[in-house]
Amino acid sequence: MGTGKTGKYFKYAIGEIILVVIGILLALSISNWNDDRIDAQTEIRALTELRKSILIDLDRITNKQKEVNKSVEDINYLQTLIENKNYKYKKELDTLFGVIYGMRILKLNDAFYEYLKSAGLNLIKDEKIRLQIVQLFENDYEQLNWINELEMSINEVSRAYYLSNFHDLTFAKFATPNDFKFIWTDRFYHNIIDYRLITLEVNHIIKYDETINTIKRLVTAINKYLD
Repeated sequence: MGTGKTGKYFKYAIGEIILVVIGILLALSISNWNDDRIDAQTEIRALTELRKSILIDLDRITNKQKEVNKSVEDINYLQTLIENKNYKYKKELDTLFGVIYGMRILKLNDAFYEYLKSAGLNLIKDEKIRLQIVQLFENDYEQLNWINELEMSINEVSRAYYLSNFHDLTFAKFATPNDFKFIWTDRFYHNIIDYRLITLEVNHIIKYDETINTIKRLVTAINKYLD
């Protein structure tokens, strides 16, 4: 009789333990599901904000690219004119002289990427997208920042020359020569023109194209992932 009751109590205790274990596993499962849901929502918000940020930068780069392309056209035109040593001064030349002077600085927004790094890039679950993000900011954006620094160095050379030989200066737009015949035949000024053209073609135009393509690929990948 006592043995029967003990057996029943034992079975009851085992049942209680099983129920407790099931309850714990259920709670853990719900907790994990909730954590995954929160992580997914956080990832979606992060990718949405990142997409918004780089699309703004895409617009900035595209506009700057148009400006630089126009500058390259103007400088090429100036080079064809300056081959004629006897060319007569015209006021319209001042806009071409102005193109040589000044810096082409492009300011991009990497604040959200810095936030992502501090929060942990593993927040982005898709490895390909994560790698594309890193490439854009650690490679493309870094090179554009380097170009900004180079622009300041180039300006140090051209600025001194322009302050000595030109007046009515407006960055990248306008400059009137003090002595037209001198600057028109000055080999040093010709070198400044050549170098300005090379830096715009090799640095700006090429890197703008690369960055634009990187942003477009990343936006496409984010769109597909979010859909």
